[in-house]
Amino acid sequence: MAGVQPFVLFNKAKKKLGDGTIDLDTHSFKVALCGSSQTLTAAFTGSSTDCRYADLTGQLSTANGYTSGGAALGSVTWNESGGVVTFDAADTSWTLTSTGITYKYVVVYDDTSANKDLLGYVDADNTSTSTTISPTAGAHTITWNASGLFSAA
Repeated sequence: MAGVQPFVLFNKAKKKLGDGTIDLDTHSFKVALCGSSQTLTAAFTGSSTDCRYADLTGQLSTANGYTSGGAALGSVTWNESGGVVTFDAADTSWTLTSTGITYKYVVVYDDTSANKDLLGYVDADNTSTSTTISPTAGAHTITWNASGLFSAA
């Protein structure tokens, strides 16, 4: 994917990580896909002003192998090594039908927290505000950075 950017933590998520609303050790996370009608930045708060799953207005509908609400983020780890703490997970995949899907953002959210708080996102192609990814039929995998989704040093 051309122009893929690093994982961006939402500003609200940083606070929620600190106060335990989002718990990287014990909570379950999901990965949702949003089209270019959605606008995301680190400062995104949505209509709730609290950066929740319900604030995603551009999430893809269930169709062509994608299920609204996304897929589980599997094999989640939150580990420390040499003073660097890293949040990582297995790559996330969907099996798409012949008509495929089109998306711009890959959004990770806490599926355990009461409000399904948003953690962060990746802009799948930042070459313009409207550039999207249109994978072909078959297995489509979101390959997370080999160094983890994000780290704190």
